[in-house]
Amino acid sequence: MIRTPTTSDQPVKILLVVPWDEERGGVVAVAENLARYLNERGNAVLFFHPAPTIVVRMKTKKIGFPAGRLRLCFPFAEPRRLVSTVAFVFLFPLILLQLVWFLYAKQIRVVNLHYPINNFFYFAICRRLLRIPLVTSIHGSDVFTEAGKPKAKYSAAFRFLLRSSDLIILPSETYQKRLIDVFPDHKRKTIFIHNGVDLNQFNLAAGPEKSSNNSRYILCVAHLRQLKGIDILLPACTPLLLGDPSLKLMVVGDGPERARLEELASRLKIRNQTQFVGNKQPAEVARLLHGCEIFVLPSRSESFGLVLIEAMACKKPVVATTVGAIPEIIENGKNGLLVEPDNPEALTDALQRLIANDDLKRTLGENGYSLVSQRFCLHRTGAAYETAFASLVSR
Repeated sequence: MIRTPTTSDQPVKILLVVPWDEERGGVVAVAENLARYLNERGNAVLFFHPAPTIVVRMKTKKIGFPAGRLRLCFPFAEPRRLVSTVAFVFLFPLILLQLVWFLYAKQIRVVNLHYPINNFFYFAICRRLLRIPLVTSIHGSDVFTEAGKPKAKYSAAFRFLLRSSDLIILPSETYQKRLIDVFPDHKRKTIFIHNGVDLNQFNLAAGPEKSSNNSRYILCVAHLRQLKGIDILLPACTPLLLGDPSLKLMVVGDGPERARLEELASRLKIRNQTQFVGNKQPAEVARLLHGCEIFVLPSRSESFGLVLIEAMACKKPVVATTVGAIPEIIENGKNGLLVEPDNPEALTDALQRLIANDDLKRTLGENGYSLVSQRFCLHRTGAAYETAFASLVSR
């Protein structure tokens, strides 16, 4: 539990602010896992999400935590720039006053923003008014392009958020260095904390559902956009699927590239062996991870790659690309296989190497699980966040 000199026996209330409510994805999973850890440690956790309501509303999230909801209006917002600007002029004082009162009435001691958007600038103002420590957690595409490069321009609201933050957290050392390259003035208050998974969620997933499906499949879980490299995965898997009718490729996720990728699978004559199953709930993803033969992530850029450690938590061999923070997770040949991005031939070779070698699959799976349990578990990630919050509160 985070303790303060004046309230040593009282739980410290922490507000986790996320742009989305129930939408699934890496950012939401990281925030929800952090909330569970902090709660188990005796801290009080609340969520906050932008919503259409102009009056603060409370609800209970599906995972059981209370959440505040309020319209955080912002001027010049697309696509209705004029309307949003006029609305901002009238609503800004009302929104700010409610948010200040919410933080004061709920006795919030730390505000942690995840995936900062322009609308979150209200919390930067509250930081200056109430002196509540502000922690900004950057996840990747909120600050960098899909290629992992700096954006051409950063808004005044975003720069104001960084200046007002007491601490800026990145998910990897690679992206910490990239942020410092762009914003060198914030170097002293920037750290990285690797994301972690709750091993219990994946251990419990190995049940009757796993054994009921006897099909062999290579699994990929990704948002179907150009960044994720599924257009490279399909031709890489083509010789493997055509050479073994019992083998399938299963792609979990949805996105703007889905129709094009399904058409590509048809042109490659592997559509019957390729399943695009759309988005799945976390429990179902865990079951699919347990049932797969190999997990593959052919990304062109990754700020971390949470799904890789989820697969490793299920003791599955993983194949991924040498981009972003992935080499911070995978040591080639020890706990997974790494290939260059945009190289279907190298990806085919890596997958074939695993399919043909059960001992290698088992070794990589065991080593991957050992790594996750030591370095990428929820306890380690949560403890790092808790320590960071405590250092700010104690000031």
